[in-house]
Amino acid sequence: MDDHCQACKPGYFKAFAGNTKCSKCPQHSSSHDQAATICHCDKGFYRGIKDSSSMACTRPPSAPRNLISLINDTALFLQWMPPINTGGRSDITYNVLCQRCDEGDSSVTQCEPCEPDLRFIPRPLGITGTSVAILDYAMHANYTFHVEAVNGVSGLGVAPRSLANVTVNTHQAGE
Repeated sequence: MDDHCQACKPGYFKAFAGNTKCSKCPQHSSSHDQAATICHCDKGFYRGIKDSSSMACTRPPSAPRNLISLINDTALFLQWMPPINTGGRSDITYNVLCQRCDEGDSSVTQCEPCEPDLRFIPRPLGITGTSVAILDYAMHANYTFHVEAVNGVSGLGVAPRSLANVTVNTHQAGE
């Protein structure tokens, strides 16, 4: 101002020195000191590795909704709806995690990762659509599928993963 440099006030930042105005901190971020070069994300909000300092801070998405399973003699289908809350981002993908759960000798259910020859179409991780087909499953088995929505800041926080779950008994196949 008037040919003199003036530090940005709290709530504003300037990433680089120069003859430009200070910028207001993006949504869900703040600066508490004068002369801030970055605004720090509020608790529970994050910036992705490739996000610029001028982008709003965002958070991981909520769980997918209305997860259902359909089964026939050859395939098991999972379908779901996108999460209610995308965390403020549009880079949503889905991961399908699988466990095979069987009752042990003591009537206690024991779960293990699914067998490696289980085939997912299109794939189990990084799905951009809201459905998956599963082939080569075992007959007379119990599978639990966990579907999670992820975005560019998933995994940056300490919050537990938001999962939608469905258990499928393959005794139903072909009936």
